[in-house]
Amino acid sequence: MSPTATSVSDNHYQSFLSELKTAIPAAQLIDEPLKNLVYSTDASFYRLIAKLVVIVDNETQLKSTLQLANQYLIPVCFRAAGTSLSGQAITDSVLIKLSSKWQDYEISDDGQIITMQCGVLGSAANSALLPFGKGLGPMPASIDAATVGGMAINNAAGMNSLDTYGQMLSAKFILANGYEFDSKEIKANPSKRSEFIKSNTGLVDGIELLMQQVRSKPDLVERISTKYQIKNTTGYSLRALIEFDDVIDVISHLMIGSEGTLGFISHITHKTVDILPFKATSLVIFDSLSDAGLAVQRLKEVQISSPSSIAAAELIDFLALKAIKDEPGMPLCLHHISHNNVALLIQVEGHSNQELDERVMSTEALLAGLTLFEPAVFTRELKQIKCYWQMRKAIFPAVGANRPAGTTALIEDVAFPIDSLPNALVDLQSLLLEFEYHDAVIYGHALDGNLHFIFSQAFDTQDHIDRYELFMRKVVDLVVDKYQGSLKAEHGTGRNMAPFVEHEWGTPLYEVMLQIKRLFDPNGILNPDVMITEDQQLFIKNIKPLVAGNELIDKCIECGFCERQCPSRNLTFTPRQRIVAQRHLMACNDSSQSLIKTFQYNVNDTCAGCGLCETSCPVGINTGDLVRQLRTKSNSPLSNKIANTVANYFGLAVKASRLGVKVGRFIQSKLLQDKPHQKNIVQPKFPHSLFGKMGYLNRPALPKAYKAPKNVVKSNSSIGKPKVVLFSACVSRVFGSALSTTTDKALDSQQDVVFNRLLDKAGYEVIKPDQIDSLCCGLPFKSKGFPEQAKQKADSLFESLLKASNQGEFPILIDTSQCSSQLISALTPSQKDQLSLYDPLTFVNSHLLPKLNVTPKAQPVAFHLTCAARKDDKVTVALDIMKVCATNVVIPEQVTCCGFAGDKGFTVPELNQSALAELKQQVQGCQSGYSTSRTCEIGLSHHSGINYQSIYYLIDEVTNAKV
Repeated sequence: MSPTATSVSDNHYQSFLSELKTAIPAAQLIDEPLKNLVYSTDASFYRLIAKLVVIVDNETQLKSTLQLANQYLIPVCFRAAGTSLSGQAITDSVLIKLSSKWQDYEISDDGQIITMQCGVLGSAANSALLPFGKGLGPMPASIDAATVGGMAINNAAGMNSLDTYGQMLSAKFILANGYEFDSKEIKANPSKRSEFIKSNTGLVDGIELLMQQVRSKPDLVERISTKYQIKNTTGYSLRALIEFDDVIDVISHLMIGSEGTLGFISHITHKTVDILPFKATSLVIFDSLSDAGLAVQRLKEVQISSPSSIAAAELIDFLALKAIKDEPGMPLCLHHISHNNVALLIQVEGHSNQELDERVMSTEALLAGLTLFEPAVFTRELKQIKCYWQMRKAIFPAVGANRPAGTTALIEDVAFPIDSLPNALVDLQSLLLEFEYHDAVIYGHALDGNLHFIFSQAFDTQDHIDRYELFMRKVVDLVVDKYQGSLKAEHGTGRNMAPFVEHEWGTPLYEVMLQIKRLFDPNGILNPDVMITEDQQLFIKNIKPLVAGNELIDKCIECGFCERQCPSRNLTFTPRQRIVAQRHLMACNDSSQSLIKTFQYNVNDTCAGCGLCETSCPVGINTGDLVRQLRTKSNSPLSNKIANTVANYFGLAVKASRLGVKVGRFIQSKLLQDKPHQKNIVQPKFPHSLFGKMGYLNRPALPKAYKAPKNVVKSNSSIGKPKVVLFSACVSRVFGSALSTTTDKALDSQQDVVFNRLLDKAGYEVIKPDQIDSLCCGLPFKSKGFPEQAKQKADSLFESLLKASNQGEFPILIDTSQCSSQLISALTPSQKDQLSLYDPLTFVNSHLLPKLNVTPKAQPVAFHLTCAARKDDKVTVALDIMKVCATNVVIPEQVTCCGFAGDKGFTVPELNQSALAELKQQVQGCQSGYSTSRTCEIGLSHHSGINYQSIYYLIDEVTNAKV
């Protein structure tokens, strides 16, 4: 029997922890209650809270942890991104979580092979492979958030039939006892093979014996072969025992899909697949399920004979179509379909237009004779194709977002033989209706017979739990007994299906799985109860409570897709974790100071409020809104009075801020060591001085204070020139020129000087709103939790801009992305219609570049796309501008929001530092950097070692007026 958290004494844990501290820094060992809770949350509907969370940076730390866990018989569980749906990434013992340092990869053979550390995101690997016209084979829906290690350990696939098991060439593994081996080295080097066999005799001999035993029984070989004719991730990858003769290959492939119960995958090498450049897609709606099933069978036959011809055929049932009918780009006919209708989202691809034409025609021929709701039309427009696939991804969130508060959106994942798919789908729909899951939808990868079904389930009463238990047992009977299908096609066995593995595979092969587990993990410390369990009720135990009561977050399904966007992801909590923490506070009565302090810093203080989490959240949650709500509730009457005063006398506040910048800059200059090469870094002469306690240490160096220009251009001063209203944000009116190492006065000019010069070069007359120092978009107030004052300032700015623009006649340029985004979101539709507002990037693209001659800059330059620009979908515009203005542009990978967040770069500098930890290395060789936010540029300059300025500095440098 495997050890469990309850079977291990506290003394053993303390001894384990004491020795672990000698191998791993204390900061990477987490044992605070609230932190343990949030780190223990994954995408599944189960909850176990780890006693200890161990953050590991490398293989050495991981091996040390495993060796000590074996010594003290401490159960452990591995975690990367935590997007798993079946409960395989949680534990009530020790959770071993990967830090952000497992990100290396190497591409070889002209993109045909890629070797990755296990922490590389699937989407990051695909981005790196894209220039080669290649991509990873596995394509799970979670690929933007999932790591390749997680994809491998769960053997994730996606809309095609390619999984890690089939795409892996080699891997580096760490066994339960801490032994590390590289399958490629072992196979290539006889001495390495001998060393491995000598050190792991029991494992090697045991696996070879199992290979012999299974192969000697034709019925078992037949059973295994049949089970893998469709997708199957239930239990261990038994096909390895019959598909490979080299025991090293068998051991390596048994690891794939083992869900952390056999060992750890630290590196993996994939063969890649071609990304065909020509695509055509159609949403084909059938009048009956039988016709759709017949179409799937025909398409499958073509795919078998020509694997690259049919890229995908996604089945979508009536209720799923109904859920997404209002998504962008969906045909109007979806508003008129009935319960009999079912759709296939079919994508055809080719190497050339001619080949695509032929494949589209042959696909249309396959549909001939079938009754369609509307004629099938294949589109080649990339925008429409993108809409179709966004719709496909939107099915889960559309259902999840509309579930009753307090319920869980469950997604199950089964597979049926293709010939049985139509009948199986009818039976599955009937079963869902029998148990009154009226909101349930069914969709999936039709060419693999792989169906996902989503339904809302409450677990707050025993009756609800009993209903779910009986339903799942009926699903098992339907899938396994009636149709000989797979209970898990690609989501992993986990805790969800562990009690049913023996039912699906039969006792003889389940005994083989038990032997595999004992050979790899003799002490049973790796992920107990996952995959293999003695508890037949496990799937209805430890259900995660989803506390309702806050409409901002009630929709959250805790999937973790948001985490990769968050600037605090490597410092404190992520958006998912902030929501978990808030739900915990809503559910418990614990008001201890330690809990409140942990919550305040990790949830509130270190949230940048950028809202990038919303862009990758499947249900559209902006966790920044939650944090701002919390700030609003915690603001005292006195702080509200102060906020009112600042709003009413904003011009004085701006002047006071300039004075503060001057004083702060003076103090910093006294603390700086006399090292010219460290001008952007505050190095204290007196680290324990009063100035250190006042917070001047370890902050970015302050730029010069803004100086208002003496000559102000008034409106209507020139009749001949087109006019533009330039609104400089308050941060641009507080901070002056950057701390620049250049002697070029043009590059060290104040930002509004550059804007005016460039606009004049393009032939514009610049208009400045009256009493500009009193104006603000409201963002500083909104971010601090003062929404009324924020609205007041936005409305006041609207009136001023309306006047300055001659009632909307002139375009209005706002010099900072964050401010333009905030103003546009704060104004009513009627107000927005009266103004012609432009953010910095859009104005450059539409109003400046067409009026200027451009000589692109040859030296490498860095560019940072702000969180506001990302949220407002300005990525393409920004890239187009940079391509015109520079021949060598570096956009650092996985640097999202910079974390400066208004004033947090000064008040919580560790947030900015963590968010930009990888920046300096990635911009080496760049001479300059550019962005569209004055405060962001301060932090970017501080952490990169190069000067970041507004993109207008670059445009001014590389352009001249057209004659």
